[in-house]
Amino acid sequence: MRVVGKAYDAVLYGMAVFGGVLMVTMMAMITADVVLRNLGTQGSAHFFTFTEYFLLLIPLFGAPWLVREKGHIYIEVLTSTLPAPARRALMHAVLVVCALVCAVLAWYGGDITLQNFLQNEKDVRSFDMPRWILMAVMPLSFGMMALEFLRLLLRGESPYAAADDVARE
Repeated sequence: MRVVGKAYDAVLYGMAVFGGVLMVTMMAMITADVVLRNLGTQGSAHFFTFTEYFLLLIPLFGAPWLVREKGHIYIEVLTSTLPAPARRALMHAVLVVCALVCAVLAWYGGDITLQNFLQNEKDVRSFDMPRWILMAVMPLSFGMMALEFLRLLLRGESPYAAADDVARE
């Protein structure tokens, strides 16, 4: 079981690092494109296409890690006014809903990926990209987010970093 946990963690942290690498690469491509245009030459037509792909992939690669680190933004207006037992119940409900929504999106993303693969769908831009390659990250990302939310629920932790003390009361 430890080997599975270590492999899962490696995938989770690897996805986060890869998302960061894509972000830096996207910044470099945009900078290169702007410099080339200001020098009077035409940048690569692929810069724009890859930037669009990266804007889809970066959040998908980083989101499971963000759930693990409890880095999502939340508003304390409602939770701060509730007594501790109600706050704890609300946090558990939030985790259940988040896990369910992510599981449904993972299933739906998997279905779309499979259909795109079976129908040999292409994303036609500056080059033809098999659409299933782009969509394959969706079930992986949402599936891992569902697991992370379930992990928090089973450990009795809050999905919010600042509220961990409330979850344990």
